[in-house]
Order: sequence, then structure tokens, then C-alpha cells
Amino acid sequence: LGLLELEGEIPPILVSLVHREKESIHMLDPSGNKEVKDELDECKENINMNMQRDIEFADIKTNERETLIGPTSLTSLHNALKKLGNPRKTLFKLRSTIGELIGQLEEMLGSRICSDENQLDGEGLKGDGRQQALSGVSLYKGETLLELTERWRFIYSRLYDEEKDLFDLSRIPDVHDNVRFDMLHNPHLGLTVTLDKLYATAKNFADCVVPQEYGTTLKEKRSIGSKMCRALLEKVKFDLIIARTDDQVDMRYMINMEYGNDLPINTMGRRIRTRLYFTSESHLHTLLNVLRFGGTEGQVSPLRDEGQEFIGNTPELCYLTQVVFRLFENPQRDMTDPKRFRVEVHFSAGATATPNHMAELTRDTDTVRFDTDGLTSIGRDGLTCSEMEEYLTSAITAGQTEHDNFGEEQSLSTSVHEWKKREKATVATTVGST
Repeated sequence: LGLLELEGEIPPILVSLVHREKESIHMLDPSGNKEVKDELDECKENINMNMQRDIEFADIKTNERETLIGPTSLTSLHNALKKLGNPRKTLFKLRSTIGELIGQLEEMLGSRICSDENQLDGEGLKGDGRQQALSGVSLYKGETLLELTERWRFIYSRLYDEEKDLFDLSRIPDVHDNVRFDMLHNPHLGLTVTLDKLYATAKNFADCVVPQEYGTTLKEKRSIGSKMCRALLEKVKFDLIIARTDDQVDMRYMINMEYGNDLPINTMGRRIRTRLYFTSESHLHTLLNVLRFGGTEGQVSPLRDEGQEFIGNTPELCYLTQVVFRLFENPQRDMTDPKRFRVEVHFSAGATATPNHMAELTRDTDTVRFDTDGLTSIGRDGLTCSEMEEYLTSAITAGQTEHDNFGEEQSLSTSVHEWKKREKATVATTVGST
């Protein structure tokens, strides 16, 4: 069912179905939950303390590694730490490479100023004239060479405190995002060698740091995950319930007929069952933690062992990462039979291709950058909808705190009846990053 029920081009169909409502925003905003914020801050403090120690990976025993980055089942974290070798030495290498990049950018700025001064017969550039000269290099989305240089200067100055001899590891994701951005969008600057070196180091460190921001131990991952994405879990559970019980209202969005004449859609009268939740990387990390480890110790995961291992081997949740829940009905079974409705869970890490190949002049003919990892089935075979709902209910209950943003009368799980009164939120059976 879902989008396959419609005939016509998919993009205009999607456009006609997009809704944005204030009621949806709280699902993505844990800022009002003091307990989550305190736990996240504690995780960042632990990362700052553990991940800038002057120790060699080869010399660390298994139990020490687990103290640093969590249990060995988190395979991608341990692989990333192995690539780092010595975290502290690698941090200084990272900082040095950023300094090298800034030096090259400053050299480009200097040569450009000299060139423009010569063109003006020695009169020099003053005020707006100098800024205009620095803006002459064409960069992505109108950014100037000076702005790009200042962007990297800012990161460099915030990464390391020389007086305290401490690194701020919360800046590591910024380094990773910025170097990836420049490799993707500014390859014509001729900084490929430096950017490649910086990207390799920054990615290994980000692969170690980012997942730990949502917990290092399994206990922390359960606690933060169940609290942080509680509202999202409740909405997924609600939509599963409606999908198998209500065939008339909530799960059947109609296309907005006001735009019917402008859209090349052949079947305007059809209804849609698909739900798309566009969310953040933080909520994807916590959602996956809940699916793997539950909200409380002892919960049986809805994921098969191979599925959990597959996620454990995934180093990064990239752009267009997806978690997909698919609900199937077997009409041959009685309505009271739990096996009448089954759920499949699929996962894709999104656009995982490295940006290195895009730093070449042939990047416009290289379509690999558009590819995303295919969906992999990670759910247990024969997982029933009732089992999935019970699992979500347990995780939701574990995520309740005295600092919840919304009262009992607003809780997504209070009753299906209350939700039917509300405007429908922008949600789906596919959860992905934007």
C-alpha cells in the first residue's frame, strides 16, 4: 500500500502530502527535559576525559577499552579507536592539519590581495575594495574565501585550550562536518591533499565520539534513548495501532485537492497509508539504541542478532539514514490471532560514500555520490505487531520522568481517541535523517 497506491510522479505526490504542525515539534525537542540534558552533559564530560588520554590502543586491555568507549558489541567504536591509535597524539595531529589548512587559505588570500593591488597600479585596496577582492573566489552558496578562512580559524581556536592543555571534543563533529562540506562543495580550491588527510583523521575521531554522546555504557544508552525519543516512540506505536484497527480516518491522508490542477497526479482520489518522520541524527542514534538495548535491562530486542551486529558495525549515520517499519496483514488469520499482523524492521545508513572521489574534476559525471546504502532487514523473523507495540510500551514507560515537557493530558499514549481529535502530525512508517 502507501505510495505504491498512487499513479504519477512521486515528487509532486510527496509535496502535496507534506504537513507541518506545531504539535509535531515536541517529538524532536528534548531541551525541556532536564534529566536528559544532565545525562547528555555527563556523557560529554566523560568523552572529554577519556578520549584525550595519552595511551596506545595496543597497550590497552579489553576492560579498559570498554571503559573508554563501551562494550565490545559496539564494533564500529572499537574499530575507530584502533585506527586512532593514541587519542591524544591524534588530536594534536588533527589540530596541526587544521593549522596547515588555514596556512594554505591565508596564502591564497595574500596572493589574491597582491594580485588585485597590482591591477590597481599600486593604489592598494581599502575598505570595501579589499573585501570585494577577497570575495572574488567563487565558493559554494556565495561564501567568500575570507569567510571560509574565518570559519576554520574559529574551529581551530575553539578546539584546544593551550592554557589548560585540554581539547574540547564537542568540536570534533564540527571539524568532520566542515571538512566534508568543503570536500563536497569547494574541491576547485586545490586543497584536496590537505582536506583528504584532515577528513580521514576527523572521521575516525567522530566515529568514536558521536555515538558516545548518547551514552557509553548500555545502561546510559537505555536511559538516554528511552527519554530522548519517547515522544517519537509513542507516535510510532500509535500509528501501528491505528494501521491495524482503523481503516477509515487517521492513517488515510487525502491529497490536497487545491493543488490538483497543478500536479501531474493521475489518481487524486487515492488515500495514503505511508508515514514519514523526518528527524535528527540525535533521535536516530537514540532510536537505534532503544531498538537494540531496550528501555530497561532484560527486554528482548525486536531485532535479530544479525541485525544488531549490522548496526554495531555501522560507523556513521549519514544523510538520508532510514529506519523503516513495515506492517503486513494476513487476512487469512482470525482478527484475534496475534500473527494476523506482523512487522518488518529495516535500516539503511544513508549516503555513506566518502567525499574523497568528489574532489576531482570529474565529480559532475560521478553519480556514486547520489547512492545510498540499500535497506537491510534487521528485525526478527515473524515479529508480530503486538510484540512490537509491547516493546515500545516498555521503552516509553522507562522514558517517563518528572521533568517531562508535556502533561498527562498531552501524552501521546493517553488514548487513541484523543489523538483522533488532534490535527495529524507529520509522521510515517519511515524514520530518517535530513
